[in-house]
Amino acid sequence: MRSSVAESRPPGNLETRSPVTVPGTKFRTPHPQRHAAQSVAHKPRQRTFPLAPHEGWLAMLLLTIAVYSIVFSIISANWVSNSYILLWSTALGLLAGLCVAKIQRFPQAILHLGACLGGYWLSIWLTSMVAFHVSWLVLLENLRAVITGVFTMPAAANGELIFLFYLSFLSFFLGYFGAWLIYRAHLPWLVALVYCAIMLVNLNYVKQDFSYPVVILLGSLILLVARIQLVNQLDQWTNEGLHTDRTWLQDISRRFVWISSLFMLLILLISLVLPNLVQPGTGVNFWNNLDNAWANITRGQLPISGQGPLFQPFQSAANFFGDQLSITGSVNLPPGEVLYYTSSATSQSQYLEGFSYDKFDGHTWTSSASNENQQFPAGAQLPVETSGNFNRVTTTVTIELPPDGTKHYIFAPAQPARFSVPTVIYTNGITTAWTQQDPLKQGERYQAISSIPAATAQDLTTVLFPQHGQNLWSNDSNVSVVDRYYQQTPTDLPPSVHNTAVQWTRGTTNVYDAMKKLEAHLSDPTQFTYSVNNPPVPGNVDAVAWLLQTHQGYCTYYASAMTIMARLLGVPARVVNGFSQGHYDSQRKVWVVDGKDAHSWVQVYFPGFGWVNFDPTPGFSLNGSPATQPNQAPGQNRPPIKPNPTSTSGHQKTGSQHTPAPGSISGTGTTSLDAQARQNLFLGLSLLILCASIIFFAFALFKWYNENWLNAAATVASTMFWRVCRLGSLAGLPPEGSQTPYEYNRVLSRRFPRAAAPLRRVTDLFVRERWAAPDELPGAAEEQALQKLWPHLRNTFLRALFTRRYIRARK
Repeated sequence: MRSSVAESRPPGNLETRSPVTVPGTKFRTPHPQRHAAQSVAHKPRQRTFPLAPHEGWLAMLLLTIAVYSIVFSIISANWVSNSYILLWSTALGLLAGLCVAKIQRFPQAILHLGACLGGYWLSIWLTSMVAFHVSWLVLLENLRAVITGVFTMPAAANGELIFLFYLSFLSFFLGYFGAWLIYRAHLPWLVALVYCAIMLVNLNYVKQDFSYPVVILLGSLILLVARIQLVNQLDQWTNEGLHTDRTWLQDISRRFVWISSLFMLLILLISLVLPNLVQPGTGVNFWNNLDNAWANITRGQLPISGQGPLFQPFQSAANFFGDQLSITGSVNLPPGEVLYYTSSATSQSQYLEGFSYDKFDGHTWTSSASNENQQFPAGAQLPVETSGNFNRVTTTVTIELPPDGTKHYIFAPAQPARFSVPTVIYTNGITTAWTQQDPLKQGERYQAISSIPAATAQDLTTVLFPQHGQNLWSNDSNVSVVDRYYQQTPTDLPPSVHNTAVQWTRGTTNVYDAMKKLEAHLSDPTQFTYSVNNPPVPGNVDAVAWLLQTHQGYCTYYASAMTIMARLLGVPARVVNGFSQGHYDSQRKVWVVDGKDAHSWVQVYFPGFGWVNFDPTPGFSLNGSPATQPNQAPGQNRPPIKPNPTSTSGHQKTGSQHTPAPGSISGTGTTSLDAQARQNLFLGLSLLILCASIIFFAFALFKWYNENWLNAAATVASTMFWRVCRLGSLAGLPPEGSQTPYEYNRVLSRRFPRAAAPLRRVTDLFVRERWAAPDELPGAAEEQALQKLWPHLRNTFLRALFTRRYIRARK
């Protein structure tokens, strides 16, 4: 039978024969309440959950007012639709930041990582499910496209979905780190700096007076800084030994807030009389370069060498054949030959129109009739707006490369009245687009009969401005619809545009002369330049005003400028997209239209005559231009060939079938197999990362619960001995029920001789704490020294654990 006195023991009856178990082993950790009667110094630590944080709820109220001022500025800037979800993500960010800031016994780095991941998936859910009502997998695929730089969806839908996700996560982030910086780091100045910077960025894009939210933001931030400064000062006084009662704290807090409020009002009143300063040029360049770099990185446009391209403005190419047309630096055009045609007109070269736009927001043209359509069988009479004399022109068109657009557009000279194929027209009372019911195919041929107004320049000069020729305008059957849809101008259009239109048309008494003057000024090559390489239009500057400032652009710039100027003068006008005449092929005796011949021009409505074409682009003119080019039809003239306004490259043989690049979107919106594989891989990795994050945080929470929550009231010696037992069990030496602490210590010391001294020290303090007399309990200095031994013990056990597993693996 084993003796209970197996070795020399410390003085006193410190060890008994009764076994002791520890949680997770066969030792039992002593409950701290057993020492309550022995020593006041070892009272168990009790957990308290105060309803109010140490800094008070006033700080949270002020922070909420400040961050929602920022969110309101983002919503008012109208970056994207469905921005109401920012209100929810901000509130959840504030709550998460407060909770993380007040958790004391858990690593903050892990909590930050968990909060960011939670905000990320929260933003995905709000953006996809709540705002756009689409599957969250769609948003993940768009994120993959942005990260990899391979866009497999239309840029407009992709950009709106991605940008709302970005704003949602930004709002969560602002609320989260604002609350954490206030309630954990006590850094209100940093919060004020970040919030004010974001407010300044949004002020450049808000199209309304934003003075009141700015005042609210500044006022709440000043009071917030004052409140946190008071908390820091009170903490310093407390650490220096000043102890006061609750009444004194409430009184000084009240006085401090009143003084801060007066100080805030004084600052705001003084700021009203200070002169306004503009941002210096160096600051403008710095922020523009930063914006350009961020846009290039998020779109995968990384420079291969050097830093120059990274800071160049990025604009995705606009889709020329679509429901909307954005004025950017370049457009997507089909390569090579698109179609060829013959015409019965005396002047055989014709502008071929396909669709038009009526609404303009300063940067993008859209059509109010993009979803309102009517179907007509082949050869049926289509509605036209020409009510006077007109010429019938028959045009035969053969498709070589169908344009890759959002609809199956078909093209014909102005105001087509019949097509030899089943036709769908889009109309809001006025026909805006002509499409074929079935997709266009290579080699397909159709015939179009157009009703081109036969009015001469002398006839058109009889049309006065609406304010002077009210009878003529009111008697036209289309004038009500025309006025409703074709008189709109951007709300933030600068007065300089209207002043320029009035100046250029000064002295004219009729609509035709005014339009010809606008056309002449814009197409003057000594004043304006046709250019396909243009700087991007700033987001806070209207494209028409930008053209008048830079004096360069391609066809859509000039068509937009003349259309808006005509509307400012009270004349209905619209932008038309299609093709210019192309070039004459003398061998085939046809007019050939290439992708680079895609063109935008202007149509102005004349009551009694219908839509009349004008082309304000420098270097271009309508049919009958005196300019000549090689390979033209005998006796016919044509304008110079327009350079290709597209940034895409690649040569293709004339008449060859267009083949989408791998991973690109075709006209029907389907992806290639490679793109689908990349999509599945990205979605799989996203789900894998999500599952791994959940497992990691569950393990970390379980570990924290075991080591901190269950043992929150345990003393240092008990906690340390419990850890030794756990590590010993993992190393293959668990404690037995018949062993005393000293017997178990002897087993561990033989197995880990390098840790014999620290193990003996842990055992001694544990036994003294458990069974010693009150005057022999471990002191604070001994507990601190014991904590310093833990890294050496932990490393010794872990090395032994890995060595043991390695030896087993080799065997």
